[in-house]
Amino acid sequence: MAYFEIEGGVSLKGDVEISGAKNATFPILSAALLAEGETRIKRVPKVLDVIHFIDILKELGVEIRENGNEIIMNVGNNIDSVVKHKKERNLRGTQTLLGALIAKNGEAVLPSLGGCEIGARPIDLHLKGLKELGVNIDWQGGYLKANAKKLRGNSIYLDFPSVGATENLIIAAVKAEGTTILENVAREPEIGNLIDFLNKAGANIYIERPGVIRIKGVKELHPIEFSIIPDRIEAATYLIIGAITRGDILIKDVRPTDFEPVIMKLEEMGAKMQVTENKVHLLADGRLKCTNIKTLPFPGFPTDVQPQLMALLSVSKGTSVITETIFENRFKAAKELRKMGADIKIEYDTAIINGVEQLEGAEVVAPDLRGGAALVTAALAAKGKSRILDAYHIDRGYEEIEKKITKLGGHIVRKK
Repeated sequence: MAYFEIEGGVSLKGDVEISGAKNATFPILSAALLAEGETRIKRVPKVLDVIHFIDILKELGVEIRENGNEIIMNVGNNIDSVVKHKKERNLRGTQTLLGALIAKNGEAVLPSLGGCEIGARPIDLHLKGLKELGVNIDWQGGYLKANAKKLRGNSIYLDFPSVGATENLIIAAVKAEGTTILENVAREPEIGNLIDFLNKAGANIYIERPGVIRIKGVKELHPIEFSIIPDRIEAATYLIIGAITRGDILIKDVRPTDFEPVIMKLEEMGAKMQVTENKVHLLADGRLKCTNIKTLPFPGFPTDVQPQLMALLSVSKGTSVITETIFENRFKAAKELRKMGADIKIEYDTAIINGVEQLEGAEVVAPDLRGGAALVTAALAAKGKSRILDAYHIDRGYEEIEKKITKLGGHIVRKK
């Protein structure tokens, strides 16, 4: 199994081209099933989760051509409703196929969902909302089976602003008869990207106010050309890598408002930040100071950046506190960071980090996607050589990470 070998202690400097957002790609590719004909989607990241997702679409009967980071989807009327289980591609992104296949075919059969084991991520909110649109739900042999003779618009309140549930309900409601009003929905930028895609394809979706979306059902959508937004989590990760290595990093072609809490925290810690409409420049010419964070749904501090920031806080001056409110198992990276000399104590949903002067290279195991990114971050600043096992976790969400880090002057090699 592949691993990364990293020689730390080098200040990273230079420009980083940020890829398209993985978490925006899944719902948009799913929604494209509703537009018969040839849809072109640009800035599709070549990360492991997306590669597996495209394989699933092909198995469902979608003709797909790839041209670099652009994919051309030729969607016909005869699309299968059954997503087959394959252990090697177990991923959370398949959830958005639920609403799409029901809207297209009137039925969907999906295996239990996967992804990182970072805590309970039940789909009860998805199912509750779909039932209110007229969908029948059943579980048989480890598969979720859903069907609806007709989707009908309804008023739906989400008990929690779940991103996945919001996406599923938007996609399904687009083809529902009448009007659907979704309240207490997620407000992440990836939701906005999905709405932009659907409206351009002929949907009638209107954001009445933050957290409330009105959808008037339409009979059909048409194929379009569209571009995925830049990945705010990847952008934040490279800024943190720049900060921990006391580097000079410019990330380009991004939307800074999508990850503003990260920018503000880094500035609070002492990094020098210059922000324009589509660029962020970070300069960290010394050791940063401690801070406290609490993860929250957007526009709060993103849970997907919490492990990377933990790595940075482990070498910052003073004591920091992280409160994790989204996923109860999001602290898995702490155990591996301790092997590198970090002083981290976990108490329920809280991590207490006493910053140390220097981390030491070690052999560690990536516990999940963002935890793996945190270990890469730490290893780049550590003294000596580190080996990060289970690199596939990192490949699930970061496109060509070793090439981008090498371009910045970092010493990272993929080995088997």
